[in-house]
Amino acid sequence: MFGNYIGNNKMLIKAAYNGMLTISSNDLSIMPSLVTNGFIEMPLTNYFIKRVKSGQTVVDIGANVGYYTVLAGMLVGAEGKVFGYEANPKTFSFLQDNIQMNWLTQQTKIENKAIYSKNTTLEFNISSKFQGDSSIKCSSDPSQIKWYNKVSVDATTLDNELKNIDKIDLLKIDIEGGEFHAFHGMLELIGHKKIKNIIFEWNKGMLGKDAELFAELLRDILNQNDGLIYTLTQEGEILPATLDIIISNDFYPFALIEFI
Repeated sequence: MFGNYIGNNKMLIKAAYNGMLTISSNDLSIMPSLVTNGFIEMPLTNYFIKRVKSGQTVVDIGANVGYYTVLAGMLVGAEGKVFGYEANPKTFSFLQDNIQMNWLTQQTKIENKAIYSKNTTLEFNISSKFQGDSSIKCSSDPSQIKWYNKVSVDATTLDNELKNIDKIDLLKIDIEGGEFHAFHGMLELIGHKKIKNIIFEWNKGMLGKDAELFAELLRDILNQNDGLIYTLTQEGEILPATLDIIISNDFYPFALIEFI
């Protein structure tokens, strides 16, 4: 086992990449995998380990408790930069502790904000049982609705947040259906060739009515910015793909856009 209960509804995890994480013992989304395996999402974990280098800049949108934020902070080192965004205020408190506990405050900046298409205040749906499913969207599964509570959160665009950053080597985004609006809010960064790689999730169910709009936006981004699209193997290697392959699935967790 990779986790122990430490009281106050908290688990302490030793991640497989040797970072330490605290997480709610009540969470049924990523906590069970972290406790039993020490990792989540092996393809993406392996990709980070193989591709993120010292001195790079990484952005983690939908940071959750910081599994990838901590990993990125360890990989980029003191000369690199990591920006993490998490809208859920309860989860954000774990993220803060995990950055501090791993001594990554020098290279890591985290914000309790949602990334969106404009600067505003949003209604955010927090799942008390599957905290990784919290989103500006609400689950379409009727059995899950009873676990959601609504709170107001600050939202901003990535174009606004990172306008002074010259280069983003990797941007990872996993915000349970909010990707369409988040991508709209980073079009300036993409157009100015500041972002080199984007890992995103295609979740048709959570995207809802935004699914077709998101697919059209992705197609425009790829065509207008010399973008290539890939999938990931279990070992974290990239495989050439097409957007049509990605969006033909109801759910695809690891799509990679590379701008050349």
